Amino acid sequence: MRGMLSKEGYITFKCFEVSELPNLRKDFLSSCRSFPEYTVATDELVLGGFGALGNPASFHNYFTRYVRFRVYKTVKKLLAPEYGEKFIQVLFDRILLRKAGKSPSRESWHRDITPGLKDTSLVFGGWVNLDDTSNYFSCVPGSHGNQNNSGFVRLKDQTFTGTKVEIKPGHGILFNQSLIHEVLPVKLKYDSYRVFHGFHISDEMENIFDYEKYIEDQGVPPCPSGQIPPMYAKLHWVNFLEKIETFSEKFKPECLEIKHRTSSDTDHRIISREMKSLKEYNFPMYDPYDEKEKNIFLSHPF
Repeated sequence: MRGMLSKEGYITFKCFEVSELPNLRKDFLSSCRSFPEYTVATDELVLGGFGALGNPASFHNYFTRYVRFRVYKTVKKLLAPEYGEKFIQVLFDRILLRKAGKSPSRESWHRDITPGLKDTSLVFGGWVNLDDTSNYFSCVPGSHGNQNNSGFVRLKDQTFTGTKVEIKPGHGILFNQSLIHEVLPVKLKYDSYRVFHGFHISDEMENIFDYEKYIEDQGVPPCPSGQIPPMYAKLHWVNFLEKIETFSEKFKPECLEIKHRTSSDTDHRIISREMKSLKEYNFPMYDPYDEKEKNIFLSHPF
């Protein structure tokens, strides 16, 4: 496995035993149904077919924190032989609950580049598959290395021959964020559960994100590519306002905002597209992160 991440741009790894997955999914759902932002226990926690959550509690609940730390310990051991003389920083990313029959919108070939990344630094992303069946990641092996732009970099009008990488149950994928990849609109007949992750590898002890405020206030941190995870897509506001209004009924009043729609010159009380922290909402917060949990979000030696 050593060298494959440098050569191909990705590796897969085992993180959980298959026997652990039913309880992990149970804990996942239990955590979601006790989120303080919602007025009802619901499985529709975010709009859109992708299913990655954007509410503050989804980042700081005990289930997410447990899985995140377990992935950190596993990945750190995997990366040490190749990058052990460098520094590592864990990056926040989302959890995903995709309901049966839902599918993400197709995303053409693209790269995800963290803004402000130095030429000597690397960011790896990916997820852990908590389903009983395999997930698949479509990418162009060996296409990583171009970090000239930042954010979600679409490769318009370009055609590539991709490879479907299998991620077995209980396994994860780790890929260089500059690797060319795509999202395929695949509908599943079962609910799908994932926990996404991110890692920053650098020559110096430096942080590309300052997470202190997000951790202390239990807010919504930026994804590794720099965007704040949204509760609905911009296209929802343009074409599916009724869906947003219906979805907004599931939230406590503190989470709603008045937003003006220029096309109809009307105001609408809806869920904020980018949510505030649990502290700002004055909602019950999870136990504070202990030093061991906080320190993984600071660049540190292997």
